[in-house]
Amino acid sequence: MIRTSPEADAARPRSSRRWAVAGIAVVVCLAAVSTTLAAAALERGPRIRGVDGDPSLAVQQAGVTLVFRADQPLDPRSGEGVRIEPAAPFEVEVTGSTMRLRFTGTVDHARDYQVSIPALRGRATGATAEAAFDFVTPPLSVTTLERGGSFDRTGGADDRIVRHDLSSGSDEVLFSAPRIQEYADDGAGVVAAVLDEDGRATLTRAGQGVDPVSLPLPGDGTVGLLRASADAGRAGFVFTGTGADAQPYTSALFLVDPADPDAGARVVLDIDGLPLQADAWFFVPGSSYLVAQAPTGSLILLDATGSAPPRLLGEVGALRAVLPASTSLVVDGDTGPAVLDLTNGTLSDIVGAAVGEVSTGTVFLSDSSSVQWTADEVVRRTASEPPAEVFEAGAGSRIEEVCVSPSGRFAAVGVVRTGDEIDDYPTRAEWRGRTSTVIDVSSGAALAEVSGTRPDWCA
Repeated sequence: MIRTSPEADAARPRSSRRWAVAGIAVVVCLAAVSTTLAAAALERGPRIRGVDGDPSLAVQQAGVTLVFRADQPLDPRSGEGVRIEPAAPFEVEVTGSTMRLRFTGTVDHARDYQVSIPALRGRATGATAEAAFDFVTPPLSVTTLERGGSFDRTGGADDRIVRHDLSSGSDEVLFSAPRIQEYADDGAGVVAAVLDEDGRATLTRAGQGVDPVSLPLPGDGTVGLLRASADAGRAGFVFTGTGADAQPYTSALFLVDPADPDAGARVVLDIDGLPLQADAWFFVPGSSYLVAQAPTGSLILLDATGSAPPRLLGEVGALRAVLPASTSLVVDGDTGPAVLDLTNGTLSDIVGAAVGEVSTGTVFLSDSSSVQWTADEVVRRTASEPPAEVFEAGAGSRIEEVCVSPSGRFAAVGVVRTGDEIDDYPTRAEWRGRTSTVIDVSSGAALAEVSGTRPDWCA
């Protein structure tokens, strides 16, 4: 047996007492720190832990919402004095520990914005704190198709899809190939339908700095009404021909995932479970949904990801377009053009935006404004103001087409010179040498003139 010395035995109680005293001191110190931190939390105002939402979408559509998440419940008075610089219309709602800021209109392209919150107020403490959020909006751009010559050319220049940055004046070639029939721009890149010498189509996904990727087609046939959506993560097209399973398709709507081309092209099913024949269709901005019109005239709302069943919207008129800066549709109603609001299903007539005068075409900007054009001029019409000319074709040229930007604030006016020739493409032939002049719809001021046809605003 090992014995300890009397001196060691006597020292043990004193050492234990020292550890006990030290432990008590640590606990007291931690309690003091905790009390100090709690007092500091009571004295300081709320802080923003994060912001949800994509403010860049506000250049295209109204209703974009930013959600500010605070670290404590907020007093409703936290929304007082909020401002946006440069000025933009908005609404504020405070609920729990979040503040929701909703843009009621659109904002400018290529601008630095700041949301200033002068007094975030804690609901329990009443303490306040300032907060700010900065964001930069994307540049104004338009994409066009520049064809290198007629369809039956041998050699020569390729067709090009070019994105024009109107804010900086720079151009970017996204894709080039012989005989590009049409394309769709989803913001990150383009999906192009390319024809061979016999008119057979292939699909390619391309973008700046990435290798082109072939996308699958259902089989041997023709494609048209090509569209793409970054929100839905899908590209779509109408197909007529024979599928790989020998099944015949007529104007059937197909979707493909550019991020997963090996998954193949998926046919969109109608309410009855059969392939949907689409006379017209569009992606719904800011969502994964699309709307299509069947030959019967019925409008159908579908989830592009396939996670929700199709929904019948009814026979409300021919589908014309998506109303700019909105998730509403323009249709030809029983009494004339009307707006179908997809958020609540209401149908309202468009008033004062169009009159019975002869025009080549009309694009609606809202339920009370439009642009109309003839071969010679473009006119803006509203319910409350007299018609205003915003563009006039020069001598030796004529207006062929007018499309408006997703925000409805700008228009691309397609101009063809006298003597220009058709390029003889079997599908979607175009005038060679066509240009597009981009104007501010409200003032008529010209921003730029770009070469090419099929601006992506015309989708």
